Amino acid sequence: MIDLAVRKVVRSQFDEPNEQEAAQVYQRLTRYAANGQPGSTELARAILDVRHAVDLVRHAHYRASAVPTDGLDTAVSAERLRELATEAGRDRVLGAQGGALVIIADEDEASTVYRPMSAAQVNALRRATRGAKEDAIRLHESAVQVLRPHVRMADWSRDEGYGVAVDVLRGGVSVQWWPASQPESRALWEEGGIRQLCDVLLSAQFSVSEGDEGALDLSMLCI
Repeated sequence: MIDLAVRKVVRSQFDEPNEQEAAQVYQRLTRYAANGQPGSTELARAILDVRHAVDLVRHAHYRASAVPTDGLDTAVSAERLRELATEAGRDRVLGAQGGALVIIADEDEASTVYRPMSAAQVNALRRATRGAKEDAIRLHESAVQVLRPHVRMADWSRDEGYGVAVDVLRGGVSVQWWPASQPESRALWEEGGIRQLCDVLLSAQFSVSEGDEGALDLSMLCI
């Protein structure tokens, strides 16, 4: 179907077309989408999604923030945001105040707000994100050192490798039970005292809070 629309365009023009070549491809696709041929409805919808994304994305860089807040913000380029907006479709991409965009997520997922950023703000955010990841890695290593001598740690390489798992999660660290192929072993965590033991061991050095599904979340070293 696409071949019928653009078969007179040289193949190399699809790699990095200049403005004139891109306009030629767009005209041929638009003409095909309007003539009622097979697939024209889907093509017309895709063209409108792309046009909507191009019209809304006007800045070089954006700050992506999940709503509700879930983890660290990230920097997104205009090119990547156009791809995300096109994939989501115009019905789920809304313009917001100050040149921001909101991509509404599917059910059970967080929506995302994209706010314009300057180059200096992008660099600062990337440094902060890199620092937070490094802190989380150090926190992970410290938690493993505290727990390993006292509890059975999960062994991901074995089917029966159930035990305590320490994972980096959303810029922090989560301590939870990994049941592997033996979910009945979870009783050791919930009722057998292992969770309480981990809480006591970790609380001596870390700030510990209640996480999802009985996990223990470590946010920072106690000072």
